[in-house]
Amino acid sequence: MEIFCAHPVTREYLGPSSADPDPLEDGGWLIPAHAYADAPPAIPAGQTALRNEDGSAWQLVEDHRGTTYDTLTGATMEWRELGPLPEHLTKEQRPSAAHHWQQGAWVLNPLAVHTANVQNINHACEAAITAGFQSAALGEPHQYSSQLDDQLNLTGAILRGLDMPYACRDAQGVKAFRLHTAEQLRQVGDDFTLYKLQLLQHANELKQQLDLALAAGDAEAMALIRWEAVQP
Repeated sequence: MEIFCAHPVTREYLGPSSADPDPLEDGGWLIPAHAYADAPPAIPAGQTALRNEDGSAWQLVEDHRGTTYDTLTGATMEWRELGPLPEHLTKEQRPSAAHHWQQGAWVLNPLAVHTANVQNINHACEAAITAGFQSAALGEPHQYSSQLDDQLNLTGAILRGLDMPYACRDAQGVKAFRLHTAEQLRQVGDDFTLYKLQLLQHANELKQQLDLALAAGDAEAMALIRWEAVQP
């Protein structure tokens, strides 16, 4: 005879088993404690079956045990109890720091998206400014470094107003200190200024787009506003 077992403490359904025949009663069966002849109902996902307190029937209860997420912070928490989750927990992982919990779902927070994207644009712009630039001051394009120290060194060389060697890379990527006239150094400086201005203008245009989307409360539109390469 098939029987259906429950946990002796939690009363949770454990699975089927087999009862032994009763040697003292013809046709009888030995059903151990916490086991029952009636099967539990079909158990949907996210639920489990319990035997009710008086042992008379099975009941379905919510089962959210496992990893859950705090709806305020997005932090993970292991939940070990049966029944509905508290209001501050969800089984849905927070997609990003720009999402917040609203009416039972994670939604993009417009202000958080705006702040994050402005920071990303600033970082991308700074990275582009310091990644190097090209100038044809020597008659053909050469690559010049533009880290902060390089910018200071170039300014210092221009202010000296003298012909002098200055480091750059040729089309083959060979770096060398090549002689520049004072006028050529000024041209390198002007080319860098124009290159930097283009990047700053691009960053400003993107941030203006973000401001307009924020004013409209359109977090989805803001999420699409990203830094793109700018050709000098």
